Amino acid sequence: MFKKIDTKLSTILLLIMVITISYGQEGKDGKVLKDQNYTTCTNFKCLEKNKNKRIIVKGILRTYTPNKTGKGAGHMFWDWEILLDDEIAIPVMSKDQRLDLSIYNKKNILIDGNVFYGIIIGSPDGQNATGYRIDINTIQKQTTYNKE
Repeated sequence: MFKKIDTKLSTILLLIMVITISYGQEGKDGKVLKDQNYTTCTNFKCLEKNKNKRIIVKGILRTYTPNKTGKGAGHMFWDWEILLDDEIAIPVMSKDQRLDLSIYNKKNILIDGNVFYGIIIGSPDGQNATGYRIDINTIQKQTTYNKE
């Protein structure tokens, strides 16, 4: 009799734990961005002012579009970029391999992340390119967006 109760109790506790974790993750994405007191950027000028700082970035996530001419033409240096209000696209990366950015493709999003300014292609000892990149901490779809 105790074995049946123990098995049922274990199953119920496991189910409660899974539900709690999944709701906690879902709520965390929305709440983190609303409760933070970081600068919110929608254009490149704002990113320049906040380089190497943690901020909130608003824009449209899209698949990276490689340059058509010049060095590196046609090469996919990264997979994703965010299109800002001033039509400038900035590379976006996530160190969390579990984060599936494809679900946000072509969507208005908010990114809680770090504006990295430095070598984004290559290495310090060889050929390289310096520029901006957004390193994602969390991401969520925007509920409202003014730009059409």
